[in-house]
Amino acid sequence: MTPERAVTPDLVRASAIVLVVMIHTAGAVAAPGPAASGTAFWAGVIFDSLSRPGVPLFVMLTGWMLLARDRRDEPIGTFFRRRLGRVVFPLLTWSLIAYGWLAIRDHHPTHWAQFARQLLNGPVFYHLWYVYVLLGLYLVVPLLRPIAADASDSLRRYSIGLWALGSSVLPLWYWWGGLHIGIDVPVVTTYVGYLLAGIWLAAVPASPRTRRALVLLILVTAIWTVTATARLTGTDPLNVALFAYGTPNVLVMSVAWLVLLTQPGPAAWVSRHPRALASVRVLSATSFGVYLAHPLILNLLESGALRIHFTGASIFPFLGIPLLATAVLAGSVGMMVAARRVPVLGRLLGAA
Repeated sequence: MTPERAVTPDLVRASAIVLVVMIHTAGAVAAPGPAASGTAFWAGVIFDSLSRPGVPLFVMLTGWMLLARDRRDEPIGTFFRRRLGRVVFPLLTWSLIAYGWLAIRDHHPTHWAQFARQLLNGPVFYHLWYVYVLLGLYLVVPLLRPIAADASDSLRRYSIGLWALGSSVLPLWYWWGGLHIGIDVPVVTTYVGYLLAGIWLAAVPASPRTRRALVLLILVTAIWTVTATARLTGTDPLNVALFAYGTPNVLVMSVAWLVLLTQPGPAAWVSRHPRALASVRVLSATSFGVYLAHPLILNLLESGALRIHFTGASIFPFLGIPLLATAVLAGSVGMMVAARRVPVLGRLLGAA
């Protein structure tokens, strides 16, 4: 593996966590809609739209890593032993923390039977949905490995096309009131499709012309997402229909981001700059813990519980959103770096 190739997964993971933190920061600003503040709404929608590939990048990276040909013969038992503990224990820990925080914030008593039901039904706090999705994806990885390893080019194109049609294009078409087609296409679901896209499209060679076209495609798609979302929202609270991870616009931006980030150029640039490389490494190493921690830090700041009430709209939103996202990201990373020094704590918080 070349040095650039070794850096690339860290670069994708670091980019994904930055985008996810931005989504949660911007989304809270845009949520009330333009009636509350037009400037805040537009700033929130723009940052949120640009950041939508965050979660799909995480899923595609998982597919790239876990569906690789050299993982094909890994025993199923070994696969689950290596991974479930890394996910289940942090899920339990952060669900407990979130449940306790919500009880304090909303002034209601704790009921452990209720907590157990919420934990099973999932999630206790809004962002933990992704952990449940990840656990479900782990269950299908052993089934997908032979397909991913041995698929012909035609089967790959067919699978990606079926995924785009069945989980993205048709659902949006029906939502928009299009003529219903009686044939269901459930084979490749949204996140399974992202898994397969990860192993089949990551590091695919792209010419300079193709790379420029992908950048343009991301910009055009993001602009369309912003304008269409504003039109759907009107004067109401934010309409998030086009922010769903299965929508064609998010799918296009996500796949384009993956192809661009996994070209040799970005990793080579990072490798030549020690500070950038160090930042990418630490963001990658702490990304799961940061994902779990940052919404609670955001909620703590936005609730005013610390006698400090600060949101992305507390100052000029086009400045406040990235500043708050950066501060929350830095604080979450610092927390995880500290937790990693205590192995048991690091494992419980998802920092290890």
